[in-house]
Amino acid sequence: MTSFFRAGLLAMLASVSIHAADVAMKTVSIDEFFAGQLQPLPLKLDVPKDYVHAEGLEVNESYTYWMLPQAIKPAADTGDLPQTGYVWGKISLDVGYFAEKKKFSHEETLKSELAAAGLELVAQKKRNVGGYAVIAYILKYKQEDSSRRLIYSAYIATNIETNCIYLSYSPPSDFSKEQAAKVWDAIIDSISKK
Repeated sequence: MTSFFRAGLLAMLASVSIHAADVAMKTVSIDEFFAGQLQPLPLKLDVPKDYVHAEGLEVNESYTYWMLPQAIKPAADTGDLPQTGYVWGKISLDVGYFAEKKKFSHEETLKSELAAAGLELVAQKKRNVGGYAVIAYILKYKQEDSSRRLIYSAYIATNIETNCIYLSYSPPSDFSKEQAAKVWDAIIDSISKK
């Protein structure tokens, strides 16, 4: 095999693997994401294009799940969330946002609380979206089998001081850390005003 052909083949394979890692996204309003359970908020975000709102799951009020359509019935039947990934959210009553301080209520004690829970903060991103604050995290924890797992989560201020939207992404089990982080960044960076 000539070096020119080999270089071309390697470039083609690299291109295929890069595109295979891409996940198409679609934009939904926060109202659509929560299936009308919240007071309307003028925000939108991106979720993986193939995900749909999972109806029929036994979940608490104000919880919402988005996953592949074919994963909904097995999740509803077994109560086990799919290995093919999902995005979920809820109204969090234990974290608020103080607009005058420009801080979420848990920011000052976050690291000590995480350490006490056996979690490590890997990355944090904070931004303001047209008057709605967003703080996103990537956390690491050690599982029972000693392997490490990453948790992708965020809080979005509702501008009601006592509660926020909690958002989390569980990537497909076959995703690399890079693939999962790319999708998570796309979700967080897409949060914007309508």
